[in-house]
Amino acid sequence: MPVTQPRFTITFGGWYQRTTLHLSEIYDLFALGHSGLKLDQATLTTLHQKLDFVTVTREWGELEYIKCLTSDGIEVRYYEDGLYVLIINSTHIVTGQKKLREYYDNSLAPAISYIFSLGAPTPKVLANIRQEHPTVVSAYTTTPKTFFAKLKFGPVYSQITSPSLSVYKTPAHIIILSKSSPEDVNKLIEMQIFFREFKDQLHRYLNLHREIWEEISDIKERGSVSGREVESLRARLDSYQKTINLIKSRLNQMGTYVRTRASIAKKLELEDQLASVFQYKFETLTNTHSYVQDIWKMTQDYVDTAIQVINEVKAHSTSNGINSLRLITTIGVLSGIFGYLSKDQFPTFTLIGLWYFLVLVLGTWIINQAVTTAFRSIHYRLKFANNQGIK
Repeated sequence: MPVTQPRFTITFGGWYQRTTLHLSEIYDLFALGHSGLKLDQATLTTLHQKLDFVTVTREWGELEYIKCLTSDGIEVRYYEDGLYVLIINSTHIVTGQKKLREYYDNSLAPAISYIFSLGAPTPKVLANIRQEHPTVVSAYTTTPKTFFAKLKFGPVYSQITSPSLSVYKTPAHIIILSKSSPEDVNKLIEMQIFFREFKDQLHRYLNLHREIWEEISDIKERGSVSGREVESLRARLDSYQKTINLIKSRLNQMGTYVRTRASIAKKLELEDQLASVFQYKFETLTNTHSYVQDIWKMTQDYVDTAIQVINEVKAHSTSNGINSLRLITTIGVLSGIFGYLSKDQFPTFTLIGLWYFLVLVLGTWIINQAVTTAFRSIHYRLKFANNQGIK
């Protein structure tokens, strides 16, 4: 009698803040292949065909979501708060995991990126970061320890067991072996993905704060700057300021989502399982969010101060140049006036006079350029207030 292969549910997903308005835009593409936005219809049609959905429905639960099924058996759920999961049932974990990753990279991610290509951009420092997250593998079994021993997942760095399920964590997978119904496990997995993604976003923002702070500190520690460097430094600081404003806006949006998910977890009685199995607590997540918000407020103050200092240097350099040119111009005007007063007849036009005038103009231009270059070469002291950053 042939041995029956165990069947696994393989889940891959992520989260990026969205609203129910975005969900309607996603539904238009997923179900109908068009958009009310000013996007190229030929591109929308191509993306819609690549999605390969055989069914697309809007579902209601604790949150509204779109539920889709591809011809290859991949189920996609996209929730109104931006959580998305890709699910496939398979007897072969590696094959199923590869299929989900390829579908996300080649079909789902390009479609979502195109739909949201208009409006406020994602900061460039974050847009190209590819995040690798463990795939969640779940299965039903009454003997989780024996069941797991037969599987080959590599080294286990965390193992937690509760009365209803056992969780094993490896570098590439999170394995959940449950005695509960699959639907209950799916809700727990979705909440775990949201929590993980939220926390990872905060960590990326913390690391980015460190990078920007160090860049500004490098400018501060120079002590002085030449006039010719002012424009390039100001451009760099303006770029940091734009990034800071975008990230602060994202951070301000995130608080609402964690409160909503915490409320849902409480309603579904998932709080204890999240805490005991994954060591996830929404109170801790909220505190971390507030901490990162405060850090970015401080970062904004730091870059604003740096821009103010550079602007003062620029104004000082420009003022010095103008004063010098004014002095040169005044001397030239006075020389001309004394020359005119010494004349005893009106000047006549001559070819030599024309050449003299052209040489005078050229000489004046050369002197102005020399004075400007000289003042751009002068080093100006940078006077920053003493600030200590949170590293």
